[in-house]
Amino acid sequence: MFLFLHFIIFTITSLSVFMFSNYLNVIYIFDIYKQWFFNDIHDFQLYDFIIVGAGTAGAILTKRLAEHGYTILLLEAGGVAPPFLDIPLLAPLIQNTPYDWQYITVPQENACKGLKNNQSKWPMGKILGGTSRLNYMLYVRGHPLDYKDWFPDFIEPIKGNGGPMHITDLGWNTGLADIILKGLQELHQDIGNINDNLKTGFMKTQLSMENGKRWSTDKLLYKYLKTKLSIITHAHVEKVLMQSNRAIGVQFIALNKTFKAISKKGVILCAGAIGTPKLLMLSGIGPKKHLENLKINVINDLPVGQHLVDHVLTGIDLIMLNTSIGLSMASTLNPMSALNYFFFGKGPWTFSGVEVLGTFHSSTQKNKSDIPDLQIMVMPLGLSRDNGVVLKEAMGISEKVYKEYFAPNSYKNTITIAPVLLHPKSKGEIKLSSNNSLDPPLIDPKYLSNKDDIATLIDGLQFVKKLIETNAMKSVGATIYKKHYPGCENEIFDSTKYWECYIQHLTLTSYHPAGTCRIGDVVDDMFKVYGTKNLYVVDASVFPVLPSGNINAAVTMIAEKAARIIKHNTKVYMSHTECHKLYNYYYIPND
Repeated sequence: MFLFLHFIIFTITSLSVFMFSNYLNVIYIFDIYKQWFFNDIHDFQLYDFIIVGAGTAGAILTKRLAEHGYTILLLEAGGVAPPFLDIPLLAPLIQNTPYDWQYITVPQENACKGLKNNQSKWPMGKILGGTSRLNYMLYVRGHPLDYKDWFPDFIEPIKGNGGPMHITDLGWNTGLADIILKGLQELHQDIGNINDNLKTGFMKTQLSMENGKRWSTDKLLYKYLKTKLSIITHAHVEKVLMQSNRAIGVQFIALNKTFKAISKKGVILCAGAIGTPKLLMLSGIGPKKHLENLKINVINDLPVGQHLVDHVLTGIDLIMLNTSIGLSMASTLNPMSALNYFFFGKGPWTFSGVEVLGTFHSSTQKNKSDIPDLQIMVMPLGLSRDNGVVLKEAMGISEKVYKEYFAPNSYKNTITIAPVLLHPKSKGEIKLSSNNSLDPPLIDPKYLSNKDDIATLIDGLQFVKKLIETNAMKSVGATIYKKHYPGCENEIFDSTKYWECYIQHLTLTSYHPAGTCRIGDVVDDMFKVYGTKNLYVVDASVFPVLPSGNINAAVTMIAEKAARIIKHNTKVYMSHTECHKLYNYYYIPND
């Protein structure tokens, strides 16, 4: 009976995922046709600012500049979010759909050996709202020392006091959170709101959520659609148009045609840590030798695409319990869960995946007032829980590894207490694969190329081992899953060599790429690209270092700061009538 029940749940889950995936594909195609029929796009239209990318930074900048009176063209490669994407539980299902760029790294030499072809999948939002539409909504400010050298005034009004975000405390949870926090108290870890206290420690998660629904930055835009704002979706930007050292507009493809849009005040790139460096290089701004090899005219020789960093995690499904605590597929498929969500904004459908998170110092860090180097994320689920229907594909786990390591736990109580490497020493790069803007870039994070990163993650796993030895965790029978990870059978389990092998095989992204257009290297502290007068970059690519935690809050903060800087440095262009005239590309005013 038990196996039959799980077979029914597996069948319903598979069918639901299949139907939802096809629903997204159909809606996406419908949205493209709607753009063709109802969006009247004119060539050489003139605006004060052109913003590329409608994600977290792009939407906030658009809102702030429109409030100030500027006319804005916002270009987004994806479409409008369809119904049901506000349901937090569905976040993994949006990956690998048309609303995801579906980036994938090149094969990794020192990492990702348990993933298909040693490649890491990097989902990124291709939709109004960007990655804030498909992330796990975790709100983490980071540590103050993360910002001291480049962003000392980082405490922005991002919630309340006019700030754009809607932040809420964790609502529904499985009960695991309280047990974990009790265990952490036994280890003398600080428990409290680390976002308010700005320190290391642990807490139940805070989320970008409003009334149980995902809150994403595209919600900021609709107030201005009929006044100062033009949005063109399904617009693939090919390059920035440069005239000497001045950005005068962009060239983009929409409706199967090529258009040029002209900016009077400036062009702002908010296409993310992958899209922005790609676009700069296609426009002739980047490493000279690389661009010359691709026969791209070099305008400015800058280290665009270099210094790629990302938060790395491991430890998925490593902990087993003898008590039924965790997110079950049966509870999520229960019709009462749907009713509870749609009528009251409560229940398991409001769950985003992580119950507890926090930061701490590894044993190698003696100065406990310094920046923490490890984070823990506690998830009451893992790859085993959904029988490989969703998370296996989202993370890119190979079939062999899933069958040998994860599948045996399909009907057992597994949870994830994942250590996250906050400040990797390994640095990667992004390059163009060709001079064709439609070709995906080459993404090489060079994960774990610096061995110190492996040592730090091992330290994180040792911390997890201490946690499950606490009385709180013993009360639910917490133990480590002792099956050897495929590829590490020759190492003694729980030895340093074993954990080195384990980490190199189970190397997963935290979805936080940054640093590819760093302040000080590619842009100045006014977010302006070096050697240009009015070309700006505002997104995670400008981070000189990764924050000590999930990065969406930090992106929000820099967008707020950039908006103030740009407004301060640019006069309002008041002639709204002139803004909408067509201009000959060769006779653009140069004020």
